[in-house]
Amino acid sequence: MLFDLNIIMNENEKILDFQWENKYLEKLYSSYWMEYINHSLHDIFEFRLQKDTTYLYWKSERFKFQKIKTSRDSINLLLKQDNDHLSLLKGALDRINYGVQIYDKNACSVYFNIESRKISEIPEDLQTEGLHLLDLYDYSPELSTVMTCLKNAAPVINRFYNFKTKSGINITTINTAYPVFHQNELIGSVTIEYDYQHIIASIKKLEEALTLMRSAPRNTIENSSQTKKNTQSFMSIIGKGKKITDAVELAKKVAQQDCNIMLVGETGTGKEIFAQSIHNASNRNHNKLLAINCAAIPETLIESLLFGAKKGAYTDGTEQIGYFEQANGGTLFLDELNSMSIGMQSKILRVIQEGTFRKLGSNTDQSTNVRIISSCNQDPFRLLNTSTLRKDLFYRLSTVVINLPPLREHSEDVEELVRYYINQQSTHYAKPIKEISPDVLNMFKHYKWPGNIRELFHILDYVLNVVDEKTIEINHLPQNFREAFNNFPVYTNEESDHVTFTLSDSVLLHTPLQVLLDEYESYITRKALELHGFNITKTSCSLGIKRQSLQYRIKKYGIVY
Repeated sequence: MLFDLNIIMNENEKILDFQWENKYLEKLYSSYWMEYINHSLHDIFEFRLQKDTTYLYWKSERFKFQKIKTSRDSINLLLKQDNDHLSLLKGALDRINYGVQIYDKNACSVYFNIESRKISEIPEDLQTEGLHLLDLYDYSPELSTVMTCLKNAAPVINRFYNFKTKSGINITTINTAYPVFHQNELIGSVTIEYDYQHIIASIKKLEEALTLMRSAPRNTIENSSQTKKNTQSFMSIIGKGKKITDAVELAKKVAQQDCNIMLVGETGTGKEIFAQSIHNASNRNHNKLLAINCAAIPETLIESLLFGAKKGAYTDGTEQIGYFEQANGGTLFLDELNSMSIGMQSKILRVIQEGTFRKLGSNTDQSTNVRIISSCNQDPFRLLNTSTLRKDLFYRLSTVVINLPPLREHSEDVEELVRYYINQQSTHYAKPIKEISPDVLNMFKHYKWPGNIRELFHILDYVLNVVDEKTIEINHLPQNFREAFNNFPVYTNEESDHVTFTLSDSVLLHTPLQVLLDEYESYITRKALELHGFNITKTSCSLGIKRQSLQYRIKKYGIVY
């Protein structure tokens, strides 16, 4: 391209029109520059002499130019953007032996390196800048690495593609796309692509690189699960069912309110994804989100992890910075709070009330400003009644309670979750599965999923390891899963004075107690409401619970009245 833009002027160098050759620059600048029509060129642009070359400047952008007088009263000013740094970057990318594609946030092409053009057989004379991805490639947006990356604002790793270009050429690649942010705003995506036919030749080099990476010393902070990158957003949450969308909408509403939030949901319902999403949508997202699993860490370590310790606080003890200090200005996620001892809950309560904490071995208090997101995998009102959870702490931490539905209560989302996970993981196993049989989907939709989404993904991992076909069939599923499906608890004799709750050995072996209790409690709650004509006061009295506890169960189990 000889020039990016032609500025048409009269003999007094008043701008009459713009003719764009570079479609990408047109998208960037045309809306601004159209306002310059009928203005003098010298009122807008600055001319500077640098090393015997005169350049035209607009703000921080520099252009080479050539002035051509086309008639007695008409002048054409041809501009070509001049950017040495950009040229250096392009030159470096053109020497890489794998494809690199850069797109803006609208999936319009910014740059393809030489190898990418070779892989996709894009003609050298085809100007790709500004063209939309789907104008270059003939495939569904739902299968596009770039479109998925931009939609979810999250990486898409090693996705296997077999598709055709617009000219009908078959191409097989393995793609990875990364989102690009500027000042916390998504501005585009960079995609790395490998030609499948050339991968074998690169295996040796990749193995050598992996060997070097594995032998390199690891940074303990980067390797810590507590300071891992928190990349999840509300767009990462899969599901269109009413219960999950209600939970997402409530979380979005309160994300920026800075109040403490309690997430209530069974294990595997996505509490950590919600916590990350809330933090990243809050005004604290420029500071840390630190998570601590209260069930996984011994009681003796939790205090030092949260509050920190002075050097010498215990034998051979070193100076330790606690989470309340590290997360100052940010968010602390107390996962499975119900597993924390009453004594430790009292210490957390003091920090919330006073806004200060004291390191182990220290005589002075330090101030802290953290937002606390907590989670419980059991009914918090039941925990209050059994004194497992302090009431005063609960009311401090549960300004807003968000109930995350178990998968069995939004089974309409199962198919989308299955397709999403297979799409994300299939190329990792080098088995591009295309279909799921209707029988498998039907089984998934009617299974109770005691382990929720985590169990679903576990089943899919098993399938991806063993399946050798393009379609997932029932015989591909683990035997224990098929047995559990066929033997899940059922109710009988509902019309009599007694209800039989039937459990098979398989269910007892593979189903958590909490799930079985919830099944039974859901049934009892529904029957009690029906018997009392859905009168909340009478039903709560007959069950011996508070109205608030009954309302919680009605919402939890999706009881409509």
